Amino acid sequence: MQLVVESRHLTNAIIEDTYGGKVHQGVPFDDFGASLHVCGTDDGLEHLRFDCFEHEPHYHYIDHGAGANTVVRIDELAIGDPVEFTLNCVEHHLADMLRHSGVGDLADAVASRPADVTAAVAEVRALMEQARAPVA
Repeated sequence: MQLVVESRHLTNAIIEDTYGGKVHQGVPFDDFGASLHVCGTDDGLEHLRFDCFEHEPHYHYIDHGAGANTVVRIDELAIGDPVEFTLNCVEHHLADMLRHSGVGDLADAVASRPADVTAAVAEVRALMEQARAPVA
């Protein structure tokens, strides 16, 4: 498993350029923040993504086998800080979330190495905080 931290800024124009009209955005979109990509090292694919955006924080279950990308809104009133929520999910629920994304073998591998996951979260925390700022 590989964890990739990115500082992102998305607008309707960026989404249109990236997906070429395949994604319909009925309302103006302009948001930014830290993103954490959870990728498989064997398949090179992204299976989870946490977008800790300033206005619309959310995460994705990406099931390549089923061709599905399920987006779940992070309710900041109920859950609190999206970055802390993300880090808690990765540290305590990553295997179950990966299994839900259709990658049972990766989930089993992650579940067998909890100390490695905890160590990775400690490293990712500082990177996520840096990536929160708007992209210049």
